[in-house]
Amino acid sequence: MRKTTPMILVALMLVSALSGFNVAELEENVVIEDTGARAGADAEMVAITNPKETVCNQATCRNVMKVGEETTFSAYIQNSGDADITEMTYTVTVYLSDAAGNPSMVAKDSTGQDLTWTNNDVICANAQLCDFGALGSGDVLGGGKLTLTSGGNDIVWSPIQGLYVIQIVVDASPDVDAGNDAQSVFVSVENWYDIELDLSWLDADGNPMEGSESGTDTKNWQLTVKANGSDTFDPREVTVGINTVGNVLAAQTTDGTSIDGGSVNNFVAGTVTTVDVFENVSTDPPVITPGSRTVLSYMSTWTLTGSLSVDASNENADYGMKASLISYDMYGMFVSCQETNASDVNETWDHSCEESTTSDAYSSNNDDSIDGFASVFHDIRISQMTVVQGFNADGTGQGTSMVSDDTGGELNVGASYLLVQVEHRGSDQSNLYDWNVTMSMTDSAGVVTTAVVDSCEAIEPAYVHAQLGMGQAPVGEQPPNTVGSACMMVTLSADGDHTFSAQLHMEEKTTDARPGNNDRDMTLNVRNNAPLILSLDLLNDGELFTGQEDLLSMAISVFDVDDPSGTGIQVEWRNEGTALPGCERSIALTCSVIILDEYVTAFPVSVTVFDAHGGETSEELMLSIWNNGGASATTDSGLTLEYAIQYFAVSAFTLTATDGELNDYANTELPGYSGTYNAVGAIDYVPGTTYSAGDVLSQSMSVHYAKSLEATSLWYVSDGGMWTLISDASTDVDATTGSFAYTFPSSSPVLAQGSLVLMGGSLAQADVPDAIVTGFSAAAAKSGEIQLNWNINGTMLADDSIDITICEGAAGCDDPFTAGLAVGATSYKYSDNSIAHGTSLNVHVAVCNEIGCSSPVGSADVVVDRQVDGDVSATDLTVSAMGDEWTVAWTATGDQSDVAEWNVCWQKNTFDAANMPANCETTPTTSATFAMPMSPGTFTYHFTAVPVDALGNSAAAGSMNSIDYQRDADNSNVDDNTDIIGDDAAASGVPTWTWGVIGGVVVVAFIVGAFILSRGGDGDEGKDWDY
Repeated sequence: MRKTTPMILVALMLVSALSGFNVAELEENVVIEDTGARAGADAEMVAITNPKETVCNQATCRNVMKVGEETTFSAYIQNSGDADITEMTYTVTVYLSDAAGNPSMVAKDSTGQDLTWTNNDVICANAQLCDFGALGSGDVLGGGKLTLTSGGNDIVWSPIQGLYVIQIVVDASPDVDAGNDAQSVFVSVENWYDIELDLSWLDADGNPMEGSESGTDTKNWQLTVKANGSDTFDPREVTVGINTVGNVLAAQTTDGTSIDGGSVNNFVAGTVTTVDVFENVSTDPPVITPGSRTVLSYMSTWTLTGSLSVDASNENADYGMKASLISYDMYGMFVSCQETNASDVNETWDHSCEESTTSDAYSSNNDDSIDGFASVFHDIRISQMTVVQGFNADGTGQGTSMVSDDTGGELNVGASYLLVQVEHRGSDQSNLYDWNVTMSMTDSAGVVTTAVVDSCEAIEPAYVHAQLGMGQAPVGEQPPNTVGSACMMVTLSADGDHTFSAQLHMEEKTTDARPGNNDRDMTLNVRNNAPLILSLDLLNDGELFTGQEDLLSMAISVFDVDDPSGTGIQVEWRNEGTALPGCERSIALTCSVIILDEYVTAFPVSVTVFDAHGGETSEELMLSIWNNGGASATTDSGLTLEYAIQYFAVSAFTLTATDGELNDYANTELPGYSGTYNAVGAIDYVPGTTYSAGDVLSQSMSVHYAKSLEATSLWYVSDGGMWTLISDASTDVDATTGSFAYTFPSSSPVLAQGSLVLMGGSLAQADVPDAIVTGFSAAAAKSGEIQLNWNINGTMLADDSIDITICEGAAGCDDPFTAGLAVGATSYKYSDNSIAHGTSLNVHVAVCNEIGCSSPVGSADVVVDRQVDGDVSATDLTVSAMGDEWTVAWTATGDQSDVAEWNVCWQKNTFDAANMPANCETTPTTSATFAMPMSPGTFTYHFTAVPVDALGNSAAAGSMNSIDYQRDADNSNVDDNTDIIGDDAAASGVPTWTWGVIGGVVVVAFIVGAFILSRGGDGDEGKDWDY
C-alpha cells in the first residue's frame, strides 16, 4: 500500500505536466557554433610518393622492395590554407607492421637505433639555416614532390626483410588543421636471389681486363658464376650457355673442352654434392630421398677459363664470346610438389621437391659478352634503358621513381620519360661519334609512339647533346663525353603490358663494328593508381533549407600520384545517380546549386573523381535539408494566425484556427500578475502535424488583430488549462491592425493544440508574498539531523510556499538541497546520512512565490552532530554487588567537554560495539548503582559504559567486565502453605485445556507478526514501518 500510493501520485503529476505546452519553460539560450572553410595557414601532407605503397592481390604484389636496396623518401606537401607558413619541420618514421598494415613499434637499424629522422630546418626566417623561407597559400613545398633530407643529406633507408608502415608527419606554424599533417604507406621488403655472370678477357698476367681486345693472337678468357642474394641461396644445376661470335678459328676451355662456334655449349656451375631431392610428407615420419647434384653455394664463385684463336686471314676480323644463364633448380615446398590425397580430396600434402627456373632478381647480369677486333674498331652502345615516372601530366616536375631493364617492375599510368644511357665502346676514344636514338613505345592496345632524340633536358641532371669520345669537339658544339643520354616523353594511359624499344644510330660515314649492342627493348606492365580524395567539404555556414539566399556550395580536394598537378582530373556531383545541375563532369573542384524542394530531408551527394586514364574514386557527402514552410488561417472575427516553420519533413505544414469562446476567459487571474483580466479575442488552434523538437530547426508565429480590440497581451492556454505569456509587446501592421509575434526557442516541438487568447487591460506585475518568516531557529539534533522551526507573520496565499534551501558550507552552492512546504508548515527536520559529522550547513527558509521570496528570511549556519566529540571512552570498568544492587564504576579518558551523561548497558552474553544491548542505565557521573534483576537462576552478566552528548548521540563499546549472578527460586505459598508454585496442573487450580488455548494464541500471534514484518521486501531495509 505504501508503494502504490506514491506511484499513483507520480502518475497524476505526469499527466498534469504533459497535458499542456509551457512555452516559457523552453526559453533556453542555445549557442550554435558556426562552421566554415579553413582559414589561416594549413600544412597538408598530401601523399608519400616514394617509396611506393606495396599493393597485393591474391596472386602477386606490386611495388615490393628488395632487402638492402637503398631508398630515399619523397612527399607532396602543400599549404592548403589562405596564409603563409613561416616555420616547418617534418619527421620520417619506419614502423614494424602486420600483413594488414597495422603499425606497431618503431623499427630499428642494424645498430639498434630507431629508424626515425627529423628535419627541423625545413622553413624558417634564416635563409642560411633552412631550406625554404616560407610556403605561400596553395604552394607545394619544393615545387612538387620533395626528396626529404635530414642534416643536409637525403634520408636513406637500407631495409631488411619484413613488413613496414612508413609515416611522414609535418609540423608547421601556423597550422589551423593538424588532422591532415600525416600520411602513411605500407611496404613489403623481401629477400632477393641472383646469379651473376661475368665474362672477361685475361691479360698476360691472367688478370681480368675491362673493355675489348685487339689483335689476332690467341686470347685468354674467363667466366665466373656467383650465387648472390640477401639470404642464403644454394641453386642447383646452374646451367650456363657459352658460344663464340665473329671470326673465330677455335675456342676451348683450359681442360680442353671444345666450344663449338655454331651452337650453344652448356656448362654446369658448382660442386657435386649429395643433397635432399624429395621429401614425402604423406607418411609419418616423412620419407626423404637424397641425390647427387651440382650445387653453387651461397656467395661462392665458380670459374671457367679458356682460350680463343682468331681467324687472322681477315684483316678486319672481329671476334668475341657470349655467356648466358640457361636455367637452375631450387629445392623447396613449391606448388608443383603438392599432392592430393586420393581417399580424401580435402587433404593436400605439401611435399618438398626440385623446381627449375630461368629468372632471378636481376636479369641484367644473367648474360655477358666480350669482343675484340683485329684492327681499330668503331663502336657505341646502349648501356641501360629506364622509364622514369612521377611527373605532372604535361611532363613538368621531377621524377620520383624509375624502372630499368636491369631491375624490372611495374609502372603507373601518367606522364613518363623513356630514358636510355649510351656510351663510347670503340678501341680509340679519341674517335668522336655523333649519334641519335630512335625510341618507340607500343601500348597494350598496339598503338605505337615514336621519336628520334639525342638529348634529355627534362630529367636531372639535364643532358645537352654532344659527340661520344674524348677528342676535340668542332667549334660551336658541346664538349664530347664518353657517355650520354636521350629521353622521350610518353603518356601511359591504359593498364596492361607496354613494350619500350630503343635503337642507337652512329651518324656520318663511320660504320659501327658491333651493331648488336645498339638495340634495347623491354616489356613492363602498367597499372593505374586511382585518384585520392583528400577532403570533401560543405562550404555553407549553418543549416541548409529551401528558399535560402545562398547556393548550396561544396568543394573537394584531390590528389593523383600519377598526375601530381591534377590537370587531368575531372569531378562529377550526383544525387541518386543524376548529376546536379551545373555540376556535371568537369575539371571544376567546386559545385554550387539552388536548393530545390525535392532535396528536403536527407540529401546524399555522391562525388566521383575521374583521372585521365580511366581510374575513378567516389565518396558521399550526406546533407540535411530543412523544409522552409508555414501556414496561416483567419477566423470569422478577423483574427489571423501566421505560423512559420523550418522542419525536417517533405509534406506541407498546415493548421486550423477558429474563434474561441470569450466567456471562458472572463475575470481571469493571470500567472505572475495581480488582479483579474478579460479576453478580447481568442483563437482555438489545431496544428495539422505535430513535429518533435528534433525535427524542427526554427519556428515563429504571429497573431494579427484589430486595434479596436485594445488587446494588451497574447497568451497560450494549453488543453490542460496552463497559461503561458506569449507576448505583451505589440507592433503595428498598419493603421488599424496590430500584431503580437513570438519566436520559439531552439529545440522546441511544434506548439501543441490549444488556445491563443488576446487579453485586455494593463498588466499589473505581481509581487513577492506579504507573509514573512519570524522566530526562526535551526539547531543540530541527534544522529546528524537538523531541526528547523519558525513562525509566519502575515497571510500566505494559495500560490505561496515555504522554500527551504540547505548548502554544505556557505550559501549559494551549485547543488543545494531544496524543499517546498505548503501553507501552515512551521517546522522541518532535515537528515542526510551522506553528510559527515562536523560539516557546516547553511540553512535558508523563506516564503516564496513564482515572483520571488519575501524578506526577512530565516537563515543560520548549523554544524552536523552525529557523535560524541573528544575521543572519550571508559576504562578500568569494575562491577560489584551489594545486596540486590550492582555498582558499576569506571575511569573516563579523553576530552569530556562534550559528554552530558553516561549509559551503562548490560546483558547475559558478551557483546561487541556493533551489538550493544538495549538494557541501559543513565548516570551523569562515572559510576552508577542500580537494582539487579529478580529472575531466579545462575548467570554471568556483562557490562560496558559509553558517553552520551546533550543531543543523545552515544558512543559504542563492547563488553568490558562481568559479574556472576545467582538467585534461588521461591517455592513458598504465601496464602495457606498448601499450594506450591510449580506443581502439576490439577493442583494449581488451572484447567489443563487452558494451557492449550494459551499456546494457540501464541502461535497465531507469531504468524501475524511474521506476516507484518515480511511486508518490507527487498530494498526496503531500514524503513520506518507504521505497524
